[in-house]
Amino acid sequence: MATLVFEGETKIFLEEFHDYSGPGRKHAGFYNPVLEIDRDLNVLFCRYIAKKGAKKFLDGLASSGIRGIRIAREVDGDIEMHINDCNPKSYEIIKKNVEINGVSAYVYNKHFCSVVQEKKYDYIDIDPYGSPIPFLSCIFKALKKLTYISITATDTATLCGAFDKACIRKYQAIPLKKHSVKEAGLRILIGYMARQAGSFDYSFKPLIGYSYGHFFRVYAKIEKGARKSNENIKNVGWVGWKNGWKLFEYDELDKSFIAGPLWIGKIYDKEVIDEISQIVDKKKLNKKEKLKKMLAHFKEEESLPPLYYETRYIAKEIKTAQPKIERLIKKLKNKGYKAGKTHFMSDAFKTDAPYDEIKRLFG
Repeated sequence: MATLVFEGETKIFLEEFHDYSGPGRKHAGFYNPVLEIDRDLNVLFCRYIAKKGAKKFLDGLASSGIRGIRIAREVDGDIEMHINDCNPKSYEIIKKNVEINGVSAYVYNKHFCSVVQEKKYDYIDIDPYGSPIPFLSCIFKALKKLTYISITATDTATLCGAFDKACIRKYQAIPLKKHSVKEAGLRILIGYMARQAGSFDYSFKPLIGYSYGHFFRVYAKIEKGARKSNENIKNVGWVGWKNGWKLFEYDELDKSFIAGPLWIGKIYDKEVIDEISQIVDKKKLNKKEKLKKMLAHFKEEESLPPLYYETRYIAKEIKTAQPKIERLIKKLKNKGYKAGKTHFMSDAFKTDAPYDEIKRLFG
């Protein structure tokens, strides 16, 4: 049934509307309301990079055009918006939505690899149905010396260990199957992209990486240079369990690794999160309070070590009840350790405390 949907300062015409709670079924003019909070964040991120000098923006797999049109309408400054979808019906829907919103945008009906290589973009967004892998080599062949990208992956079951053979086959990485599976899955995705960027002599710096519902989303800065790429690849390693989480670089690897290769560096940039947090209140957003809470989580996690602990697994191991997260975090902080919540799971926490100390403070 045809309808108009309102997000931020933008309205979108849809020939079909389905109130998905998950990844849904891809069709022409596809629109997933669950991803509205990410599109809010996307607009704020694009405002940030526009201030940094980004001019030419590409929404490469646009479907209804909602991402690109929101950027064109809601990002201040002299930017040039390009919107593409290879589906002819989606192309017509995008053109109609561009007209409805009165924005200036170049609209294409081409294969992504064709449109991304015709021009040099400052920002490239892809939001595919499933894995982003088929599109990555096209991106890395077409970059400027400095390019910002945002990538979605909805094949989270693969990345999180439900289909471990598929993860090994597609991402050349072993996933975790319990404890921190979501963060490990996100880090496998980032690690894969960093390795692919490195093969083209680009460094890959995640600025924001997170999990929400059925998808992972990564915002990153990519820069040309073999030397930077060599330094950057030090952030790709393995994770193992030796009475608590341990991270290994390549030359430290031994038989105790259980997942990887994956990204072991930071997945949040403090400057980006601070800048976005300062402008969120100024924007008209349907999910404003939810987004503010998410950004607060990112800010807290930026200073915490990689990978989280799930209270249910620890409680089962030591045969006790799960404590309240807030109480446990307070105990850890009182002992002088870093500790905090994570956006990945409500019953999980991050800390630099030794695992024996975590168990001791559990009661």
